[in-house]
Amino acid sequence: MARIAGINIPMNKHAWVGLTHIYGVGNARAKAACEGAGVNPHTKVKDLTETEVNAIRSQIAKFAVEGDLRS
Repeated sequence: MARIAGINIPMNKHAWVGLTHIYGVGNARAKAACEGAGVNPHTKVKDLTETEVNAIRSQIAKFAVEGDLRS
């Protein structure tokens, strides 16, 4: 299971839909993170390589998400 920003991303969803499970990431930010990482947003999470997941992690790290927003 891919873990991004401390959240387990569902494996059977498209990458951009899975990223919306992170608090503070909506549709626009999820698609922007995928495009910034060079990943097709319609790729299933289970089909992402470790390199692609790391690229998405670095894109998501640019946003204020999860604990930063909740506190």
